[in-house]
Amino acid sequence: MQKSSSDFASQKAPPLRILVTGFGSFPGVHDNPAAVLIHALGKDQARLARLGIALERAMLPVDYAGVERTLEELNETLKPDAVLHFGLAGRRRFFSIETQALNRLNLLRCDVSGARAPRQAIVPGASHVLRSTFPTRQIEAALRRARLPARLSANAGDYVCNETLYLSLARSPARVAGFIHVPRLARAGRPAGTARSSSPDLADLSRAALIAIRATALKLRQDFTQNLTKERVATPEQHDFVKKPEKHPALDPARSMA
Repeated sequence: MQKSSSDFASQKAPPLRILVTGFGSFPGVHDNPAAVLIHALGKDQARLARLGIALERAMLPVDYAGVERTLEELNETLKPDAVLHFGLAGRRRFFSIETQALNRLNLLRCDVSGARAPRQAIVPGASHVLRSTFPTRQIEAALRRARLPARLSANAGDYVCNETLYLSLARSPARVAGFIHVPRLARAGRPAGTARSSSPDLADLSRAALIAIRATALKLRQDFTQNLTKERVATPEQHDFVKKPEKHPALDPARSMA
């Protein structure tokens, strides 16, 4: 029986190390659902390990200077293949898959320590826009199939969330990096029989995160397989023309440029 392409463990490749991060409290938000998610994903580590995914979890401070130091330490220590960040967008009612980060910070907003951004550019002199490298469209489609509200977003804000994504895209050794903004969670303890809230609950949030993790792992596996195929194609032992290239007549420069 042919195995599914999503059966990561069946493919001959090293385990994938995926770092998932969330944030704690910050001005105006005491209970951050991204922090709750990081704790909740602990129960899924063993199951993901059987799929060839080594899940790492970490909390990031909502601190302009602290988040940069923490990311550097995590990248140096864990050397992840992929980094997935989750943060709160309290005014949105859907999962926002961020497609880019901008090299900008809001000079008026204070972080959790009460400090303001030291400068407007996250990395002075660097590109204004960096594109996310995780599979945004695949994740959006998978979330919609799971009946979870999801949209692609080109606005990661100008706060620590945007800073985190930009730094990961600019400096992380990970092959893939991305950010998903999550809405506020529905209140726990909703009476039985009442109408379902339009806001996701913790189970929805965990499902969304697992979908994103698996889609990211699949992309990494596909990239790994494609790289192996390219290496085999370029192997001299498999292609005589690499050893003995065929002789072709010289091209007429005028015709070759037509």
